[in-house]
Amino acid sequence: MRIFILGRTKYQEAWALMKRIHDEVASGVSEEMILVTEHDHVITVGRHGRLNNVLRRELPIYVVERGGDATYHGPGQAVVYPVVRLRGGVRSYLWALEEAVIRTLDKYGISAGRREDHRGVWVGGKKIASVGIAVERGVAYHGVAVYVNPHMEYFYHINPCGLPPSVITSMRQLGVEADVFEVGYAVAANLETLLQRQERLKTRCESLRRIP
Repeated sequence: MRIFILGRTKYQEAWALMKRIHDEVASGVSEEMILVTEHDHVITVGRHGRLNNVLRRELPIYVVERGGDATYHGPGQAVVYPVVRLRGGVRSYLWALEEAVIRTLDKYGISAGRREDHRGVWVGGKKIASVGIAVERGVAYHGVAVYVNPHMEYFYHINPCGLPPSVITSMRQLGVEADVFEVGYAVAANLETLLQRQERLKTRCESLRRIP
């Protein structure tokens, strides 16, 4: 598994690259990869999302394959796109994505966690990272966005994941200044470690099932 720092990208370019890598990984001609990027201003809506959660139509809007509803991406967000085979179920993979963010934030002195009623990573009642994936042919893509120091006013263009815009927070709002790509790389590295552990556990369980 390799980690690539793409720098700032237009959403449609990163989306096309991610889908191409997905097809190659699913076909067995490419290794798994984790892409780290930061996007120009854009709004994406998940496959089951509602366009009426886009309150203002001033930014480019893309309807994409991932789960979830309307999301704003832009400068100041560390966006991490793992293109990886599922080691277990979707729920365990989503847990690993969230856990990678939680562990990263902990290193910056931010105590974060989960909520049972909503995906993502939360600090108190505020959302600091959004998660949304798609899975095709056993390979997951799309991923997670961590709010490092984004332009907060743009979240008022949407109801983020169907929630009011005021629910969003950022590392900067919590008093932590950090580099977007350093945060993104840390999330990717933590995720790689977690997926390796899931792979070892899966192999161990399969070995036990073969014992007569």
